[in-house]
Amino acid sequence: MEWLGFATLITAYGCVFTTAVTGRKGWILLLGWLIPIFGMTVSFQTGMEINGLMVLICLGMYFICRRGMVDVKMWNIRQRKKHNLLFALLYAVLFVLLFYSFAQAQIQGYLLNLQGWGGEWDIWRMGLPLLPLLWLNHMYTRMVYTAIDRLYCKRAELKLLSCRCFIANERGTEKGINQGYYLEGIQNGVTYHFRLTRRSYLMLRKENKLRLQTETGLLGGIYVTDLGHPEWLKRARRVERRDAKLGMVLLLVVMLFGIWFYWLR
Repeated sequence: MEWLGFATLITAYGCVFTTAVTGRKGWILLLGWLIPIFGMTVSFQTGMEINGLMVLICLGMYFICRRGMVDVKMWNIRQRKKHNLLFALLYAVLFVLLFYSFAQAQIQGYLLNLQGWGGEWDIWRMGLPLLPLLWLNHMYTRMVYTAIDRLYCKRAELKLLSCRCFIANERGTEKGINQGYYLEGIQNGVTYHFRLTRRSYLMLRKENKLRLQTETGLLGGIYVTDLGHPEWLKRARRVERRDAKLGMVLLLVVMLFGIWFYWLR
């Protein structure tokens, strides 16, 4: 149990650090699948029942959702086909798994029993904690939808003119919540909108013409997984070195804390 907790702690640190260095908030949302496991490792006592199914669900969904984001430097989901029935089906299935995981964590005593399982029925106490789960599940469904889109990708070259990098939210306004890095460019009269990681933004913000090697998914999403141009790489090198040094120091701190928390205290 100590090793599972230690591995979960390091994985959680990786999600937080990746969010900080890439600007992709989806990474930190993956902590939702790790919370029930972490709660189990913290609260576990001799004789307490271990819910193996909950652990398998959380780990499996963590890696599936992660698949929707890993190794992607730029992505354009505006071109992707919207299959509402498929999305709704995925949402329903994922919500059952997410709800089961958090409900079991509360019933088994791994987490604080906010919903009052085992006591008198209270619609407000049972229902209010579902609101953040409904929103979180929507984000997970988008990740799984992207993971399905990326099951098979067709490679192609995309040449963009009049490229412009900017920081905005999903609605395109420069101020507000959920700020991210964006690039737009034109090919044959069609405007393409890509969302970027922070590293990609630092590499491409001075470019007004781009030739990208893209991958088009099953549902039509366009993804760029490699930005290996030597000149572009130099622009982000200083920031990468700083992030790498800071990341190693923080990782050492987290590892020492994990060793103390699980083995020495």
